[in-house]
Amino acid sequence: MKAGWLIYSEPDAVKNASFIDWLKAEAALAGLSLELMFAERFAFGVTDNKLSLYYDLKEMRLPHFAVVRTIQPLLSRQLEKMGLKLFNSSSVSAVANDKARTHQLLAEAGIPMMDTLFIRPSFFQTQSMPFDFPLVAKLASGRGGQQVYLVKTEKELQNALSTHPEQDWVLQKMAPDAGKDVRVFVVGNKIAGAVLRSSSNDFRANYSLGGHAELYHLQHEQTALVERIIFHFDIGMAGIDFLLNEKGAFIFNEMEDVVGSRTLSATSDINIARLYMEHIAAKLKKPESD
Repeated sequence: MKAGWLIYSEPDAVKNASFIDWLKAEAALAGLSLELMFAERFAFGVTDNKLSLYYDLKEMRLPHFAVVRTIQPLLSRQLEKMGLKLFNSSSVSAVANDKARTHQLLAEAGIPMMDTLFIRPSFFQTQSMPFDFPLVAKLASGRGGQQVYLVKTEKELQNALSTHPEQDWVLQKMAPDAGKDVRVFVVGNKIAGAVLRSSSNDFRANYSLGGHAELYHLQHEQTALVERIIFHFDIGMAGIDFLLNEKGAFIFNEMEDVVGSRTLSATSDINIARLYMEHIAAKLKKPESD
């Protein structure tokens, strides 16, 4: 049985206790073991000119792999450099947790998306903005619908940007059908399922913010678009979110690295934890060159 770490922040571990138990149970069925580790208890850097890692002040012996369910890019990179196989990899995490980088990468591939600006508030002047209000301002590193603002005036925009003035943001034109999106769940670079999320009282459709969810069956052209996006990544598990245009066609919105599965579990019998653990077990059996 190959041993792995399941890395969470301590507050997120409390909120996701049932999902953690689910992952551990499915890992055991797949011939894996998972030990819960808290990101806050790691200390890492360089000791005696070599990369080092400590947990609760003890130098650690690495397991075979780690499932990273928190956003700590430097820790992820350290673990990989020390030889640990990560799900998701640090490279996937780095792009998926930066909305600007995700849009920049996928625009090169011709993926449809809303007109978008990448800005740093301290170097941005509203008179240089090439489109009008209303618009959506998003912290590039935000997730779960947090740090996302509908702004209708320059004053509202400045108030939003002032919350994180030294971080990167994206500004986007409003989607045609605000308050509705489709989340596509991907495991092992394959589509596992999709849900339609909607809200009648918020331009954000996130389930965690009170939105409604229902199972969604992808049309052929939608599946093809998702697969074009997947081609650019080696995804362990992630969510890819799409807005809808007037004809119901997909418009790429964002990608979630540490994706929650409550909507899929609530609307289907798809066992995404089992799919994920089976994918990890299969990857660990393959030669590194694969």
